[in-house]
Amino acid sequence: MRSPLVIPTPEAPRPVPGYGMPARPALDWSFVAEHMAAARYYWVNTTGAAGQPHPAPLWGLWRGDRLHFDGSPETRWARNLLARPAVAVHPPDAENVVIIEGVARPLGDDELTTAEWAELDAAYLAKYGTAGSPYWFVEPRLVLAWQGVDLGTMTRWRFG
Repeated sequence: MRSPLVIPTPEAPRPVPGYGMPARPALDWSFVAEHMAAARYYWVNTTGAAGQPHPAPLWGLWRGDRLHFDGSPETRWARNLLARPAVAVHPPDAENVVIIEGVARPLGDDELTTAEWAELDAAYLAKYGTAGSPYWFVEPRLVLAWQGVDLGTMTRWRFG
């Protein structure tokens, strides 16, 4: 079983002159969790062999403070991730922004208990009306979030 994600202390982002950035964190992790859980689609951004970006809108689930998504290893985005696992993910909401940079990989059969797999499958079925598999997940390295057009709410979390 995967270890629980330890949420780091939120930080204010590096100030950019003229952007009205906050001097201290303005949001807490619940903002990230709520918006990631509520999204129906997620843009998963990978990098091809020649360095070209490849965005793909995918279905997914927010579980255990990680994004889980499904898809065939034959897809371009999956082939990109198998070769270069660095990824940026975000829901399509440009008003309540959550951007996750991290590393994606397939979730191995031995990483969850039978009950945890059943929960993941049931949640996916409830959300999308169809089964999803195989599952991938994103281990976050950096999360950036802000609310509305006010960059004064921008907050980041840096994971070890």
